[in-house]
Amino acid sequence: MGRDRSVGQSLTAPRRVLIVAQSFGVGGMEAHAVDLAMELARRGSDVRLVLPTSPEYDALAHAASQGKVRLWRLDTISWQGRRAQAKAHAALARQLMRWRPDVVHVHTGTTTGGLTVVLLARLVTSAVVVLTEHDVPSPVPSLHQIVTRAMIDWSVDALIAVSRRNARLRTRRLPVRTPHFVSVLNGVPIPEVDPAAAADDSLEVRRELGIPQEAVVVGCLVRLAEGKGLTTLLRAFAMLPPSPETRLLLVGDGPLRPELERLAVELAIDGRVVFAGYRPQPTPYLNAMDIFALAVPAGSMSIALLEAMARGIPAVITFGGPEEPVVHGLTGLEAPPNDPEGLAVAIARLVEDRPMAAAMGAAAAAHVRRHFSVQRLGDDLLEVYGIRTTRVLADRLRADSQPARIDGLAGQAPARAEAWSGLAD
Repeated sequence: MGRDRSVGQSLTAPRRVLIVAQSFGVGGMEAHAVDLAMELARRGSDVRLVLPTSPEYDALAHAASQGKVRLWRLDTISWQGRRAQAKAHAALARQLMRWRPDVVHVHTGTTTGGLTVVLLARLVTSAVVVLTEHDVPSPVPSLHQIVTRAMIDWSVDALIAVSRRNARLRTRRLPVRTPHFVSVLNGVPIPEVDPAAAADDSLEVRRELGIPQEAVVVGCLVRLAEGKGLTTLLRAFAMLPPSPETRLLLVGDGPLRPELERLAVELAIDGRVVFAGYRPQPTPYLNAMDIFALAVPAGSMSIALLEAMARGIPAVITFGGPEEPVVHGLTGLEAPPNDPEGLAVAIARLVEDRPMAAAMGAAAAAHVRRHFSVQRLGDDLLEVYGIRTTRVLADRLRADSQPARIDGLAGQAPARAEAWSGLAD
């Protein structure tokens, strides 16, 4: 099973942990940082979380404070100008010197993010410093990206990729210069799903957004930005047959929204595509989805994907592998990246075969519960935080180890597997 372990295993939590979200917009990475902070607080750590000052982060900040996490609202990125960023970095340095954390864990979704925070932590504290890269570098990194990532690699105690797929892409596109390159799979809180409440959510959301109650809703919870495969998803949706009635529900916002709205008009599907915008409480919108579709061309381990699967929603994705949440033909379906036609074929099969989709959704929830919980994430990270003491990493955490298949549902036959030997007829 590779990464399978009993959750809640006794591991010593650090006394003080600072988690920094180097964020340009609310999305999965930011939710992940909050979930991790709350999990470590539950284990007894004194946890501080750095989030930007923008009001769009208020819902996440409130959730963290409810989980006994103290907030530092600082703009450690440059979106309010370099002078404001420098002031924020100076304030962070003062806080670090006063508080003296044992661990500083930086989360970044950009190729150049996190360097200043890492250097500050290294200069003014004796903390273990680790950084999680939630995205992969561009295929042809710039000189600035190459230099920045090299400086980060040399400065951290451990560099963390959220999957071995991401680790391979990082190694291929940018040399890894730290001896401790780690793969820690993402994890999410496992919800206790009330079917009646979920059905009520679906009815209310569909009424709010004007979606017919009988429509099959293909949904995605994602920041509307480059690298998410959203144009591929819209083109695939345009290829779906007209019957049964379908809707595409996009929950999230971002710089790509105007372009996507224009594309929906060009494809003559604007009447069937619903842009719900950013929702600070996305659970009701997930409950309104029948299928979760994610068309990212590179990278893996989406937080929104895990959240959807945990709620019993079958998924269609454009990435796969032995450690990925979607086990093809069992917990969902894979389609080729950057291939609208192939994606449309996979989505259409789940749209048309609702019993099979339901079976895959149930298998998805069981799979995420077993392998992708925030408790398992916490266990893995506690091992990483102890790297300065142990000097060794378990093979299951080494980014250069062979991935172990974690299809913990072995023994269960894939739903109607005979129909899914490929993605096209």
